[in-house]
Formats: sequence, structure tokens, C-alpha cells
Amino acid sequence: MAIPIALTLINFLHELFTVIWVGGMLLLVFVIMPILKKQFEGEKLQQINKKIQNRLSIFTYVSIVVLMATGLLLTKLTDPSGTSYFISFESTFATLLSIKHILFILMALIAIFRSAILDRIKGIEKKVSNKISKILLLSNVIFAIVVLFLSSYLGVIALL
Repeated sequence: MAIPIALTLINFLHELFTVIWVGGMLLLVFVIMPILKKQFEGEKLQQINKKIQNRLSIFTYVSIVVLMATGLLLTKLTDPSGTSYFISFESTFATLLSIKHILFILMALIAIFRSAILDRIKGIEKKVSNKISKILLLSNVIFAIVVLFLSSYLGVIALL
């Protein structure tokens, strides 16, 4: 009885932190940024964007850590044989799961680069930095949607 409860709790946390991270990105792109662009411009817009990014970065970093931890625990509890599919292309299931993991890693690296590195690059204009940041954010949104689709698809495959 302990395993189903533990598995349920770990899976719940995995899904919750996925919602926090992906939901934050979607909210930022489709709600917050359009409103801010209509209300502010120039330096004031940049200040507000930076404050929002700093705040969301905390949730992003926590989500990345929790997703890695819960993902490892889910693998451990659901694959007692130890033949994990972290990066494996032995079957359709393993390939899709590997693509999901690769996208997650890419998303995490993009998030870290956007929030912790991009603004510190010397010699890059603010306008160019902002454009790169937007492109990376939109890329992460697309990757997140693909990851959610793959998660759903893999869940259906596992039920069959």
C-alpha cells in the first residue's frame, strides 16, 4: 500500500511543478507581456519585465529541481529493474521519453541562460538582449507544449 501512495504523491508533485513552470511561461507570454506592452514603454517596461523575470525565475529553478527529483523517483519506483529509459532509443516508448527528457534539459538550460547569463554578457545591446530573451522564451513555450503532449501520449501508451 505504501508504494501506490508514494507513487501518487511523487507523480502529483511532478505534475504540480510542471504546471507551475509551464503555466508561468504561458501566463507571461499570453497575458502579462501583452498587457505590459500596452501600458508601459522604454526603461519602465524593462524595469517591470526584470522584476517579473526575477520573481518567476525562483519558481522556475525550484520547479526544475523538483521535476528532476520527482522524475528520478518515478523512474526508480516504476522501473525496479533499473533499465531506465532516461536516454534510450530501444523502443518507441523509450525514444519518445528520451525526446521528452532532452527537451526538458534544453528548457532548463534556456531558462538558466535567460535569467542568469544573458543580461551579463558584455557588449550586447539591451535591445538585442531583449529580442534574444523573447525568442528563447517563445522557444521554451513551444518545447513545453511538446513535452506536455509527449507526457500525455506516453501516459496513454503506458495504459494500453
